[in-house]
Amino acid sequence: SLSEYLAESDPAAIFVLNGYAGTGKTTLIAALVGALKDCGIKPVLLAPTGRAAKVLSRYSGEPALTIHKRIYRQRTNADYESKFSLNINQERGAVFIVDEASGVADPIMEAITALLDDLVSYVRGGRDCRLILVGDDAQLPPIGADYSPALDPKALSVYGEVIYTSLDEVVRQEAESGILFNATLVRCMLENGICEVPRF
Repeated sequence: SLSEYLAESDPAAIFVLNGYAGTGKTTLIAALVGALKDCGIKPVLLAPTGRAAKVLSRYSGEPALTIHKRIYRQRTNADYESKFSLNINQERGAVFIVDEASGVADPIMEAITALLDDLVSYVRGGRDCRLILVGDDAQLPPIGADYSPALDPKALSVYGEVIYTSLDEVVRQEAESGILFNATLVRCMLENGICEVPRF
């Protein structure tokens, strides 16, 4: 799906890679970054928090920034209320990869800044740049939200075409692991709308 997206789809399309913990998202991102570099395509790695950016950088071997640091610029520091505005994306043909995208809020949820709107606008402001959102919709959504809009194809459809792929086979735990059993149980409950507390 990723190779088809990068080779054939409209650059304005948004690719969503959703996967539960241990399904290989980080490994896939690291391999993708290496493949992009081999093809002469610039990967731009972003995450919603500084800690997530450090983890992404460590696994990929490439520098990663917070979304805010990359897409915003300070207009003035003349007073205590510094003003920020959307920066200009000067990239050409770059692939923006946002890890831990479950923490990115949309304009309705976020009172201070419409981060998801700004992120999409920034990426599309460059020439033929692409956006890949990676995360786990079973993780905590943004504060005050019931779901993660940056991983939800319906919420993202306001921006145009969305290509959605989900990883659901856990490969990080051994097959007989109690962690895998319980994580799968909780995931199946979430998918089927069962809100009972499981017995461990």
